[in-house]
Amino acid sequence: MKLLNLILLLLLLSCKNSSEKLPILSYKIDSTGNKTFYSIQYNEGFSNHLNKPFSTKNIDNKVFIVNFFFTRCPSICPPMKHQLIDIAKSLKNKNHFVIISHTIDPENDSIPVLKSYSESTGVPDYKWQFLYANIDKTQAQASQFMTSFKPKNDEIDFYHSSYVSLVDKKQSIRGFYNILIGEEVKRLKKDIAYLLSE
Repeated sequence: MKLLNLILLLLLLSCKNSSEKLPILSYKIDSTGNKTFYSIQYNEGFSNHLNKPFSTKNIDNKVFIVNFFFTRCPSICPPMKHQLIDIAKSLKNKNHFVIISHTIDPENDSIPVLKSYSESTGVPDYKWQFLYANIDKTQAQASQFMTSFKPKNDEIDFYHSSYVSLVDKKQSIRGFYNILIGEEVKRLKKDIAYLLSE
């Protein structure tokens, strides 16, 4: 009887909605210790690599991942780029998915530079958007994704993260993944597929 109960419990747990594995993570803790949830927003001041304005409308009803990078990056960005290309190409004919990459070096990453960088990926524009904004707006956007960046003393590199944020169709953050770790990339791909099927 105990074995039967254990089997039933395992079956019940396996049938649970897998969204429980993807909690909503876009929240702040207020002064009383309560969670205040928010959705990702893009206000005025963002342009993509095609020099077109980018706003919250561009992410409406889309699953997307976000990272922060710069084109001259000598450290983590090249392997991150490789992984993002693989993710983009693995999701064939998925019109409801996009990668969003924010430059953290607007002084050097002009729109033409971002366009050239985009072309080097071989990924269509509708699947991968490279965003430009002034440094204050980019810092504020990074805060929405619970990350940050700052220049290193050498004035060449930046302290920034190899994590990407996964966001659902309602603009809620559902996960953070270090895409320099193979197992995390596998988990990210599965979680993207799950959110696209919702």
